[in-house]
Amino acid sequence: MTLRPLWVLAALVLASCGRVGSAPTSDVSKIDKSAGVSAKRQGKAIVDSQGVIFDLPGGKTGEFTFGTPRGSIEPVAARVFGAPENSRNDECGAGPMEFARYGPITLNFQDGELVGWMAREGEGVLTSDSVMPGKPMRDLKIARSARMIENSTLDGEFEYLAADGRPIRGFVEGEGRDAKIASLYAGQNCFFR
Repeated sequence: MTLRPLWVLAALVLASCGRVGSAPTSDVSKIDKSAGVSAKRQGKAIVDSQGVIFDLPGGKTGEFTFGTPRGSIEPVAARVFGAPENSRNDECGAGPMEFARYGPITLNFQDGELVGWMAREGEGVLTSDSVMPGKPMRDLKIARSARMIENSTLDGEFEYLAADGRPIRGFVEGEGRDAKIASLYAGQNCFFR
């Protein structure tokens, strides 16, 4: 029995949970650019309160905090999820914003930099502490101190403290035992409050 897979898993967990700082970073140097976009995309996105980590096939990663240039993120995100659906809204409360939707995750950009993300139910996206849309809200309330945001003008808005001690917000749909996490978000988004 080899301990290498456990060591690699432990390193990935520690790397995704303990990051502190606001300087834009990207670990593009670890990405094999010669591999191209594979027809069999097995990577995933690990999101947290400070940005997103793309876990690529072959154990390579790309880590992008808020403030990272869009041009650094898009090639990596496309390797994981394929080509995005791009859109723009000039009337967001925080100012004009552009969006790149890669399946279940939407990356938000302002002035050419990553400023936020929103994750919906679908394969390949979870938070650094394994929370994901589609799961029962009651499970999150047990595992984390999740709370509904009082006086929110947006129905079903909630917040919980992630593993890094910073808040991640989202929306719940349904009520009681049937309530489930519909989406999660961090950073700047385009909500009309």
